[in-house]
Amino acid sequence: MSNYQKEYKKQYNEKNKIVTFPLSNAFYTELKRRAIILDIKPNSYAKHITTEFLNNNVLKTLTSEQKELIRDYIHISRGIANNINQIAHKTNINETIDINILISSLKTYEDEFKKFISKV
Repeated sequence: MSNYQKEYKKQYNEKNKIVTFPLSNAFYTELKRRAIILDIKPNSYAKHITTEFLNNNVLKTLTSEQKELIRDYIHISRGIANNINQIAHKTNINETIDINILISSLKTYEDEFKKFISKV
């Protein structure tokens, strides 16, 4: 081992401690299940739970379903924003706007947003 590695390991061990403890199979299975839902490893999840608890924080992890809902919301919102930008651009260059296309587009986004809300 090089001097750099020895020094790094020494400094790391001075700043960090490794904690190990036995966990019953039932608890480990539940820990692993929850970690899979959050798409992280069980050890990372256990570390996250411990540090959040010690910091008196509420867990800030999102489930895959919550992440998907956020992605859907962003997609719908961007579509609406894009339409508004197109309308503003056409208005600024004195171009006429086909009201039927506008209403149809807004109706589509309204339907998508209603579907999104029903998921929540």
